[in-house]
Amino acid sequence: MNNLHELRKKHHLDIDELTYQLNHRFGTQYRSHEIWEWDTCKKSPKMEDAIRLADYFDVSYQEFLDSKMEELKESVDDIQILK
Repeated sequence: MNNLHELRKKHHLDIDELTYQLNHRFGTQYRSHEIWEWDTCKKSPKMEDAIRLADYFDVSYQEFLDSKMEELKESVDDIQILK
């Protein structure tokens, strides 16, 4: 599940409008393509970006990092410890 995409649609925001709103509110310099990559799960936001998104949408920052955390968990689960 892509939480950013769902939240963006719920708030009736297209990528360009969300980019503008984030930059205006937080003084950032996001580009639409960057937001699109998060929205389509091509890339995950960094922690500081997840915190900004969480603040904007009034949700937990973990909403935007769950997929990254799952990837890390899977990579740790795949590690075999040899004795």
